[in-house]
Order: sequence, then structure tokens, then C-alpha cells
Amino acid sequence: MRTEKVWITCREVKLYGELRIPGSIPAPAVVVCHGMDVQGFHFLKYYGKFAEKVCESGFVSLLFDFRGVGNSGGAFDYGSGEQRDVRCALDWLSSRKEVAANQIFLVGHSLGGAVSLGAVESDERVKGLVLWSVPKNHDYNVKKFISRSRGRRGLYAFLVLARLDRFVNVSRMFSLQVYGICLRPRWVLDKLMKLNETRDIIGLKGTPILIIVGNADPIVGVDEAEAIYQVAGEPKTLVVIDGADHNYRGKEDELISKTIEWLKNQRR
Repeated sequence: MRTEKVWITCREVKLYGELRIPGSIPAPAVVVCHGMDVQGFHFLKYYGKFAEKVCESGFVSLLFDFRGVGNSGGAFDYGSGEQRDVRCALDWLSSRKEVAANQIFLVGHSLGGAVSLGAVESDERVKGLVLWSVPKNHDYNVKKFISRSRGRRGLYAFLVLARLDRFVNVSRMFSLQVYGICLRPRWVLDKLMKLNETRDIIGLKGTPILIIVGNADPIVGVDEAEAIYQVAGEPKTLVVIDGADHNYRGKEDELISKTIEWLKNQRR
């Protein structure tokens, strides 16, 4: 296995990534799209472990930081620019001689899975999609998150101030920081909450899909994974990992093994 540190140009933004290449090439490839965190893919160590293990299984693997986080340039864009990042990563990876044509898989965790869904409709290069802890839609999920952390009054305050924020910056009145990223209410309302994973997955006709969720996840419930699964087209698989939280702490090996097993089955 050979590892390269790479830079992917995505219009005005440069994205940092790490490419792992197996001994036998050309090979199918996996793009790992991390969840929302200011540290990018460096936040959870199992992203790198998964990239190594899947490369050992014969796949080229690409880890990259979305714009505005980790080592990448630009600014966090609440899911909109991140969809462009996924497409840029696909374009860059498919141009590599080590990658077998039209044999790329996407693995997305949380927001990384959400933006992957919105980015790959009708993309024939994508042979399959893996979703780790992905909400059914971000309108529902953001409201649930704010209600749980700040109560119903906090949610009402957010919805009012987010609309006011279109005219005057209310960040000092309503501070919203998630995984180290300071979020402006107007863009949460106008961009992030417009992500609709249930709608987007319907457009993936014939694309194999693996959905994984933990039954101890306080952020994305099993009910959300089931909602996505119900509307997804065949072939599809739903896996619930007992005792796993949103970041799969203590369950990383099970998450990795089930994902790689599924990927290897799709390659046959």
C-alpha cells in the first residue's frame, strides 16, 4: 500500500486529502466523506483506519477534508459547497490511472453522507453508496438537535432569529456552535435545513445502498435510517449496530468490517 498527500482543486478552493493505493491496480475506489467537524477527517481516527483497511482489501481509498475544515481552504458552506466538493473529489479520483473506470463507491458519515446523496444523482461512476448515521432530512434533524439542547423555547427563538438574521447579524444573540464550527442562524435555515436526504435517495435509481445506524445514537435515530431505507430503491441494506452512538465509539471495528464486507460483495 502506498499513501500520498494530495490537493484537489475545486474552483476557488483547494481541498486536502490522503490517497491510499493498493498493490494491484487499476482497482475500484472508495471516497470517504467525513461528518461535520472543524477538524475534518482528522477528528475521528477510524476514518483513517477504515481507509487503510479498505485499501488492504484491494480498493483505492481517498480521504479528504471538506472546505473550511481540517487542512482545506475556503469556508464551511452548510452543505451547498460541500456537494460541489464531493463532485470535485469524484472528478479528481476518476482521472487517476490507478482507479478502475466507473467503479467508485462513496462512504459518507452524517453530513458527509447527506451531501453525497445530493451530489451523485445519475453519476454513472458511482457504483454504490454507504451512509453512516445520516438523517432523513436536516429540517427535522436540526430542529430535534436544538430542541434537545435548548428546549422548545430555544427552538422558537432560533426560528425567529434565523429569519431576522437575513437582515442583521444576530450571532451574538444566538450562538450556535456544533463540533467546533460556529454556525450563523440564517445559513442554517436557508442552506443546511434545506438538505433532504429522503428526497435525494429516491433519485438514486438502481444504485446499491448500505445504510448503517447505531441504536444508541442521540443525533440520528433508527427511525430516520428506516425512513430513508423505506424510500430507497433496490438493492438496499439496513444495518443497526447495537449500542453504537453517532460516532460509533467502541463499535468502530464492527462498523468497518460490515462496511468492507458489503463493498467486497458489490465488487464481485
